[in-house]
Amino acid sequence: MKRESTALARLLGFAGVKEPETKAEELLARFGSLSSILSCERAELTEAGLTPKAALLLSLAAAIPARAAEDALSEKVVFDRSDKLADFFVRRFLGASVERVSLLLLDAEYRPLAFKKIAEGAVNSAAIELRCVTEAAVLSNATYAVLAHNHPRGTPVPSHDDELTTALLSDALSSAGVKLIEHYVVAANRAVPILQNAKGRPAPMPAEFYE
Repeated sequence: MKRESTALARLLGFAGVKEPETKAEELLARFGSLSSILSCERAELTEAGLTPKAALLLSLAAAIPARAAEDALSEKVVFDRSDKLADFFVRRFLGASVERVSLLLLDAEYRPLAFKKIAEGAVNSAAIELRCVTEAAVLSNATYAVLAHNHPRGTPVPSHDDELTTALLSDALSSAGVKLIEHYVVAANRAVPILQNAKGRPAPMPAEFYE
């Protein structure tokens, strides 16, 4: 929390906020984490006492990691480890104020082929259509698929529905010749893998993938 407070205070200082350290602590106490603050609408930030200029700066700051994640796709980064995928999705979802489900498709060398938004808004497990995901994977000629969804104001704890949907999706993709590497739940600057810890199912990737 100290690092988050320091980073936020620096941003607020650039925006001309008086006593930025104090204001940073107030915002963290109100919203819970830096990622939650960056996911806020500008109106929420002004209601919390920020100037329009400061609220705009935080919105712009949230867009930078997402753009960096897009650059990783264009540069064909090899996503052969869980920490690389977790970092990608944390950056990609930072600043998102609504729930989203996203799909990353990879070739046999774990290089990105496509990144698609599957659903957005009041997302629940029913919003993840197995046919839509499977068709996207097959049309992209993907070898591997990675799913992720975010909890903008929550914690990265998979629900029972998340686990059930992940199992169904893994089986559907497998029948089409595509391997689901993981399904991440993203919140509070963390991405938690569901399949690694799934009960009753072996992890799809070897232990060194998660080290």
